[in-house]
Amino acid sequence: MANCGDEVVGLDFRKLESFVSIVKHGSFTKAAEELYLTQPTITGHIQSLETKLGMVLLNRNGKTVSLTQAGEILYGHAVNILNTREQALFSLAEYEGRLEGNLVIAASTVPQGYLLPELLSAFRLDCPQITFTIRQFDSEGVMAAITSGAVDFGFVGMDTVLPELEVRQICRERMVLITPCSGRFANVAESTITWDQIKDEVFILRESGSGSRNLFLQGLKRKGIDPAQLTIVATIEDPDTIKQCVRAGLGLAVVSERSVRDEIRLGLLQGFYIQGMDLEQTFYFVNHRNRVLSPIARAFKSFTNEYFSSPSGPGEWPRGQSRCPSAY
Repeated sequence: MANCGDEVVGLDFRKLESFVSIVKHGSFTKAAEELYLTQPTITGHIQSLETKLGMVLLNRNGKTVSLTQAGEILYGHAVNILNTREQALFSLAEYEGRLEGNLVIAASTVPQGYLLPELLSAFRLDCPQITFTIRQFDSEGVMAAITSGAVDFGFVGMDTVLPELEVRQICRERMVLITPCSGRFANVAESTITWDQIKDEVFILRESGSGSRNLFLQGLKRKGIDPAQLTIVATIEDPDTIKQCVRAGLGLAVVSERSVRDEIRLGLLQGFYIQGMDLEQTFYFVNHRNRVLSPIARAFKSFTNEYFSSPSGPGEWPRGQSRCPSAY
């Protein structure tokens, strides 16, 4: 009679790919789409795995899919088995002078919009056969995606103490208060505004889990201000929607200076630093500490670390032009 070890040796890669993809997406349908297979084929792969191992790997409750305890054990090993296979294939490709494949990257909104475009473009100059899949979450969602194995790397605006994640600080960005370029702030010439000048205004905040929201609320606490005193008119995930709402006069918001540079330069928004509040957000590059990296993932990690290694290099975001023309 074959033991469990014998059965594991007999597992084929396609079935493991199906299993990992289902876990990553939480869906048989999405896994089938990713792997260009039919849903019955995906289902057959899982049934074959479970029969071979004599264990139930996935809990199926309607459209919800979750790992059993046995599934959790297999999942971590399956990811590493598939990555090791990719490593072998990519090593052969490197030997032939080729490095190609797809990187899956998760990012919170500011890094995705204002950090990744230049970084990815620079990386492709070195590795033109690489493609990217970019997924947007808030900072907490990015870390969850890396922990689950759904993505290779993440870029976030908040630190983490999760032991399974390797986190590297890559750059810092100052935050500004944005207001409409009309109304009572239109004739404020100073670049800095006091809390007393804005404490009775209504505010637009990012969603819970956002690094920029946490930074603003922590800054209030350090200044001795209870965040519960804020009048919050809206909670909005999309930074572009926040900017449009501020332009329309819905409320004020605290956002990344980089993210409103163009709007301020064009006179569409006005920006101020808040006196006595050191609102500077740090951005981090994150990957799973214990997961085997494919060669393209190793190359991207090395390139990213080098890209942001110099304070005066491309990782340093430019300052200046941070206020409405009328505020100069």
